[in-house]
Amino acid sequence: MFLKHTKLAILVMIILLSALAMPISFASNSELSFDLEAKYGLLNYDLHVSIASSLYEYYNGKTFKIANHNDYSMLVTPDAVKPIADNIRKLTLDSPRSDQEFANAVLSLVHQIPYAICEINYPVETLVENLGKCDTLSLLAASIMKAGGLDVVLLYFDEVHHMNVGVSLPYEPHASWWWLSPTGYDFYGKKYWIAECTPAMDWKVGDLPPLLEGEQPWIVTLENSEKTSPAQVSSKYYSPLKSSSISIDLSQANSDTNDQGLNLTVYGSLTPPYPNETVTFYFSQDGISYGAGKTLTDNLGNYSFSWTLNSTGSHYVRTSWSGNEDYTAADSEILTVFSGFPKSLFQFTAPGYYFTNNSRILVYNEIRERLGVRDFLDIQLSGTGVVLTGEFILLKDKQNTSRIQIQKTTIPAKEIVVRLRGRNRVVQIPERTLMEFVNIPEGLQRIKLPDNHDQIINNKFGFIMRNSMDNNYSISIKGMNAYDFTPKNQSNGTETVFMNMSSCIKENKWYKVKATMTETNLTVSLSDIEGALLESTQIPYENANISDLVVLIADNTEKSIAFKNLKVSNLAELSEPPLERVRRTGNGKELSVIMIVVVLLTATSATLIYKKRKHETSRS
Repeated sequence: MFLKHTKLAILVMIILLSALAMPISFASNSELSFDLEAKYGLLNYDLHVSIASSLYEYYNGKTFKIANHNDYSMLVTPDAVKPIADNIRKLTLDSPRSDQEFANAVLSLVHQIPYAICEINYPVETLVENLGKCDTLSLLAASIMKAGGLDVVLLYFDEVHHMNVGVSLPYEPHASWWWLSPTGYDFYGKKYWIAECTPAMDWKVGDLPPLLEGEQPWIVTLENSEKTSPAQVSSKYYSPLKSSSISIDLSQANSDTNDQGLNLTVYGSLTPPYPNETVTFYFSQDGISYGAGKTLTDNLGNYSFSWTLNSTGSHYVRTSWSGNEDYTAADSEILTVFSGFPKSLFQFTAPGYYFTNNSRILVYNEIRERLGVRDFLDIQLSGTGVVLTGEFILLKDKQNTSRIQIQKTTIPAKEIVVRLRGRNRVVQIPERTLMEFVNIPEGLQRIKLPDNHDQIINNKFGFIMRNSMDNNYSISIKGMNAYDFTPKNQSNGTETVFMNMSSCIKENKWYKVKATMTETNLTVSLSDIEGALLESTQIPYENANISDLVVLIADNTEKSIAFKNLKVSNLAELSEPPLERVRRTGNGKELSVIMIVVVLLTATSATLIYKKRKHETSRS
């Protein structure tokens, strides 16, 4: 019986301690939300924070180099975290030592982030990833303090490789312990009081960690800190933020493509429909590093801006709203635009020949590049089947003014009368085709293309789903050549299914596509944006073993194709939501309640065990 009670007590402890260790988190497609505490006086204030995923990804994709200590200042981003600073300032505004109380409240917030060895990160990354070492925590604290109006510097201690923050105050701060004097460092007529950012203790401004006794810091000023951020976090005390959303759509700005590139218009709307709100748009060509711009909503909460594509390949764009004191941040879907071939170096064409003003070597290099387009998407999956869903729009052909087709002149067949050896005779002259000769400018060369160039140039666009057997699948979305559309039987006896959607697709209209491939069935459908079915096919594998599905979307890669809501998954995936870089720390009150419950249950279990053992001893 004693063993039974012991096991029960251990089980209760494991469950409750697991609850303590488990982060309370929730995920969303548009924003990352979590709670922090700002301590002011004897009270803790819950601060609800929301960060758009796009803002995190923007900083995560930025590159930087720390060549010397002064370069750390470039990672201080006060504008990005200003709403947090504004909220904390509201707590301390009426205090006679407002600046000191504000700095201490910021330290209490930063101290909640666990210490961990990691890469140097921007403050937004540190908030989202919920970990950091001395330098990343100091960058976050300095950013919030500077956003709140304090004169701060970074303090780097070379000998011990440690960093914290220096805060200038109009008075000497109160140290945490009455028997110790606060520590500060003079710099050009100002004194900067030390502010330790690691969570080993509840450090206040002026408290000197024992590690730093006798050490002198290198002082890093923040003139080179980031002046403006593409967006901000949103935050609010007491009650959680309400949800918001932002939509995104795309159209071609005009029917022609000029020398500057493909002109597109990106537009959408904000919910709630606030006027004059800043909408940030992020654009990228590698999906990793992002540039950013800003526009404003109109009186109905709508926005729009022009986007010009100057190069080929895949381009990404999404829009975001930072939120405010009532609403969370919001991100749109990511629009991906696949743009076809660039304007050719070739200037004139004739049957079987190109004429160019470049050297023979450069011409062959261009021909080789034009034999294929980099895959837009190419992934491998395992499971009982694979599903592709998404929406796409086909944009108008690019007008390639540098390519001039040499015109042909056709003379129809006719009869003429000629006199031959004193007799009139009727002669049939067949239809003839004459070339309109063009004087090729000086410096142009005539280059012969490979005879099978129609077969190897990827001048079509679509996707290929492949069943590699043994529950292995692959999906490619890319430029394709004529060989990809040639009916063929595989050596293992499997067959390829072809579907031509291009005949149903009109330019500048959105369409939905869904394709499912399993070991026993193949289903493909095309519908308009309202859901009306335009074309579909369903093939059960009764008489054939289908290995490949080839779907044609565009028969010319000089067109541009934009995708959104593009998703690929296997049928064996669990129904759990995808892993998000999201966390939410419980507040101190919740943890205190749980700790009290743990202590009470532990004490109760121990008491029961003690009484049981005492009773058994008395009986014996």
